[in-house]
Amino acid sequence: MAIKLIDRKENISYKGSIYELTLLWDRESVRKCFCGMPPFFAHIRKDGANFATIDCYSNDNERFVVKKFMPSLLARPDWQVRFDRDINTIPLLELLAGLPI
Repeated sequence: MAIKLIDRKENISYKGSIYELTLLWDRESVRKCFCGMPPFFAHIRKDGANFATIDCYSNDNERFVVKKFMPSLLARPDWQVRFDRDINTIPLLELLAGLPI
């Protein structure tokens, strides 16, 4: 079952830093794909700098993964956290509380 595609752009202050969640779907590409597409943008910024990337797909409402942003594609992230929920049902504050911050 596909998730409801909700664009999110939220800011919150948490543990003395400002975190910004951006989740933007490319609906045109999603319509053309039969197997689910990742969002166009899905990341979290901390105090204006890249902090984490989010892996999720338009056809999966049961899980998503947040992993530390790594500037190189060859580097492995220091941490990654799996959430067993639809990304649109979890508030940003709760998502941040589940990360190793």
